[in-house]
Amino acid sequence: MKFSIVIPTLGTRSPEFVRLLNSIHEQTYTNLEVIVLSQDHHDIVSQDIETFNESLNIQHIQLNKKGLSYSRNQAIPYITGDIVTFSDDDCWYPQNAFETVKVAAENHPQTDVVCFQIFDPEQNAYYKNYPGQPIEKLNMRQVLQRSSIEIFINLNKINKNELLFNEYFGLGAKYPSGEENIMLSNLFQKGYHLGFFNQIVVYHAKPSQQSRLNLKSFMSKGPLFKQIFGAGTGLIMLTALFLKKFSHLERPFPFYFAAIKEMFAYQKQ
Repeated sequence: MKFSIVIPTLGTRSPEFVRLLNSIHEQTYTNLEVIVLSQDHHDIVSQDIETFNESLNIQHIQLNKKGLSYSRNQAIPYITGDIVTFSDDDCWYPQNAFETVKVAAENHPQTDVVCFQIFDPEQNAYYKNYPGQPIEKLNMRQVLQRSSIEIFINLNKINKNELLFNEYFGLGAKYPSGEENIMLSNLFQKGYHLGFFNQIVVYHAKPSQQSRLNLKSFMSKGPLFKQIFGAGTGLIMLTALFLKKFSHLERPFPFYFAAIKEMFAYQKQ
């Protein structure tokens, strides 16, 4: 079983990027390929990669356009592994991460997408609230709670062409988040089996509620829900999120009405 690790980077977080590559180098399971997509500062990225050229199977693709979803889409033709994960350049892996995923994938052959937990070892805190038990088959609500770096997709079951990210969403795009939710909801609606395992496989700093729910972030939820559910159900989902997160929003009602306006201006892709 071969893993493909897709890493888009702007080349502006060199220490974190090197930490990530070093964590891949130290894995107990070594049948890995790394696909790095630099969107800027290509020389710095090349220098960071150089140290690992002899120990890791790294492809470096230099892009002239920025955007997280765009970069991930550009990686698709280069993926040759059985399982792919989409990493951030500031996350890193515990030493047994890919061994853990391999065992889970082998023990649950009916699962097409395996999802795990993200942990922040510096704050000693989980990235989000996770279920305490494994979930053999996620429902749509649970699918929408997943984050990119905790997802591992079995390409022996899912065609690479079905992994395309909506380039209107994700860092560097008009709407700064939700790209993985759209991709996973598409897989869910096609009948693929997504499961959750309560094991830590990746580390990442835990963001604050305020950084997650600024105006631009909350406003993007309107188009996100419309893309996944359509305008009617999307408005209900947006309202439910607004009520749930009301106390965390700096200006609740302006945020809510901005999200509604953006929802109805957005044309589904």
